[in-house]
Amino acid sequence: MERIEILGVQIDNITGDEALDRIRRMIVSGRPHQIITPAIEQVICARRDAEFNRVLAEADLVVPDGMQVIFASRLHKTPLKERITGVDLVPKICQLAAAEGHSVFFLGGEEGVADQTAHTLKYRFPELKIAGAYCPPYKFEENPEEEAKTIHAVQAAKPDVLFVAFGAPRQEKWIHRRKNDLRVPVMIGVGGAFNFIIGREKRAPQWIQNLGMEGLYRLFQRPRGLWKRIILNAPYFFLLLFDRLSYRTQKRIALLTRPLLLGIVDAILAPMLFLFSYWLYFRSGLFANTEDPFPTISSLLDMPAYSDLLIFVSLLAVPAMWINRLYERDKYLTLDLLSARIVKASITAVLLLIAFQFVFKEIFKEYLRGYSRVVFGFYGLVFMIVLFVWRWLFYQFEHLLHRRRIILDRIVIVGTNRTAMEIGAAMKQHPEIGFDPLGFISTSGNDTAPAGEIPPLGNLSDLERLLPARKVDEVLIADPAIALDDLYSIVNLCRKNRLRLSIVPTIHELLGVHSEIKRLGNYRVITVKPDRDVQTAISTVRERR
Repeated sequence: MERIEILGVQIDNITGDEALDRIRRMIVSGRPHQIITPAIEQVICARRDAEFNRVLAEADLVVPDGMQVIFASRLHKTPLKERITGVDLVPKICQLAAAEGHSVFFLGGEEGVADQTAHTLKYRFPELKIAGAYCPPYKFEENPEEEAKTIHAVQAAKPDVLFVAFGAPRQEKWIHRRKNDLRVPVMIGVGGAFNFIIGREKRAPQWIQNLGMEGLYRLFQRPRGLWKRIILNAPYFFLLLFDRLSYRTQKRIALLTRPLLLGIVDAILAPMLFLFSYWLYFRSGLFANTEDPFPTISSLLDMPAYSDLLIFVSLLAVPAMWINRLYERDKYLTLDLLSARIVKASITAVLLLIAFQFVFKEIFKEYLRGYSRVVFGFYGLVFMIVLFVWRWLFYQFEHLLHRRRIILDRIVIVGTNRTAMEIGAAMKQHPEIGFDPLGFISTSGNDTAPAGEIPPLGNLSDLERLLPARKVDEVLIADPAIALDDLYSIVNLCRKNRLRLSIVPTIHELLGVHSEIKRLGNYRVITVKPDRDVQTAISTVRERR
């Protein structure tokens, strides 16, 4: 079954009739199931409330209650089929229950409302079996005795369907926590649906509902109870939606700003560190027999020579950083690799300065007399240390942004095997890595994945639609058994959408085996050239298994 993601909430893309068919099968199975009908308030709440977000992710059926959610799905180019409100679902489920002999229980609402709802629906559907109706005290779940009394009332009635009207997200959390104690096949939080069914509140005309303005209509009816929920949540919802739709533009700006910021700081640090190296060698007093080439000038910044030449120190340092790929945004960059690049960049900067001195020594003869090779050496060493500290602090700042879910790369994982699950779980647990795993793509034709925080997104055939619609940044192939034709299709899709493609390495790559790619007609063949230690490595891997 396909699910559509709306601002982090996975919603089932089904019609009202399909939802009723699912509910029918849930009742027949006898196992406890939870149904949730989120509107924009619940979508916003899920972003702030980790428990409620988990409840939504683990629900058996999630259908869209608000037209704003439908509009959002259309803007994402993944339109939901139909709006299915809790107010409409309650009488339809009761009609189904009456026709097939199932019983229902009404729980919650204000005093007497549950009983009135039961009588109203019994009048509409005479064959409906009412298992019971009960209104527990407010915040009864905080009182163990009252909660036990409520659970016992439901257990004793043994209904097939339980309607809970405590208000969202309280009702959904309580159902999720007590699902196994209640032991009801179908449990659904319906919020204020009881009030609409018995006529205490009037629903908006259909044309207002179709425009997504039902919330405003209710606001005029109950301004004191609803103003905060509607006035604050609706603008925030559309701001988040705009943020999602403008993701590509924001990402381009961030990617352009990053190297620019790094380059400006590097260009400022380089001449400052060169001046410090000059001071350290000639004026600090730490080194004997060092004659200051500019003894009459008290301040280093007053040196006319340096005021002319320090610009070249900056101009040479920045290309040294760029040559050694220190301006690239590389999420797979390890501390060892970063250290190696910084060492190379520092050496490159020093060599460029020496080359500059050699080429222009006749032009800048007077000014270059302060450019001792020892100063060059100190400059390279100090630049290396400070550059490492600066880059480390910058990466820590990036990790902080990532932990707050800012500037994450959206990644789709191809595969539902153990490797894919572990990689996805690691990305979720450690957002500082910089990835937001959107979901798994099955390579076996089965569009389901083990239950967890990361949802299944479908099969390989869904990739062409998903990649642009979900604004994916990277595709990670984690299934080593993927067919060659499927791999070729993914490569072409990534090229078409300008996405990064990563592949989990195979065993010979993990073992450090040298390989050579040869062409045989239309195919490429990898010829493995084992190292001396390959046999030992294979034995080690087999022992660990």
